[in-house]
Amino acid sequence: MSEHHFSRGFDSWQKTHFEVVEALCYLRDLQEEKESKNFSQMLDRSATEDLYQLAIELTDKFEAEKVERGGSTLFDLIEEFVYKETKH
Repeated sequence: MSEHHFSRGFDSWQKTHFEVVEALCYLRDLQEEKESKNFSQMLDRSATEDLYQLAIELTDKFEAEKVERGGSTLFDLIEEFVYKETKH
């Protein structure tokens, strides 16, 4: 396992990572509703190595940016961020 740099500390990174994963799962659920899947495909909802890596990369990128919360929750900010980052 490679050494990881936590620019805002591990606690901040861990909270952000949790919310990034939640947002990715939420957006995946929304996308799956639009697609027809067979039973075995619906049962296999495990993540891939690519998805694990994407979650880490998005977490690092979000942590590196100075994001003002305003009246938004951390999840709302991260959901918007993840949507924008994965849209293209």
